[in-house]
Amino acid sequence: MQNRTEISKKPRGRPRAFDRDEALQAAASRFRTRGFSGTSLDELSQATGVNRPSLAAAFGDKRDMYLASLERTYAWLEQSFAGLIDAKLPLRETLERMFRYTINVYLGGEEGPSGCIALNTAVVEAVVDPEIRAMLARVLDLEDRAIGALMVQAGSPTPQAHAHLVTSVIQALSIRARTGRPREEMEAIAASCVDLVAGPR
Repeated sequence: MQNRTEISKKPRGRPRAFDRDEALQAAASRFRTRGFSGTSLDELSQATGVNRPSLAAAFGDKRDMYLASLERTYAWLEQSFAGLIDAKLPLRETLERMFRYTINVYLGGEEGPSGCIALNTAVVEAVVDPEIRAMLARVLDLEDRAIGALMVQAGSPTPQAHAHLVTSVIQALSIRARTGRPREEMEAIAASCVDLVAGPR
């Protein structure tokens, strides 16, 4: 039988360490698939492999975690657009590469095509949550600004108009992906947009 001294020498259990960015990526994937309201804390715990108390300690409540997921998406978009601008490719090649990557992302998801977390889930919450609405506005402004810069760089005579056209198609593709439209249809829409902006081959 163990005495008190032996028992007291046992190390106390500590919460298992986890990678914060990996957990946030898993949470963002779950939010993208099921939306903010449709995702429970238990589902987030399951998706991240982290218990609820540890999630709360790292991120706060579910809303805080959702906002962090949107912020992570914003940072990823900013980096992706910066890479396209820095590449200084011809306009057609830039647009084709951007649409190809966008469609691939939109057609992925935990349970099938999920589109964009901001465009397909934040729009619902933005009606009643000013902070989520502001975050969504930042994403839309980033798209307009970055694609506008691409148009200027390529010498477009109407860079703002072309930027608005491209961003509108990007947003429409997210909705089409969410509703299960086929890849071929989405690629045809993207190709038409490229021809309108860059001119036919």
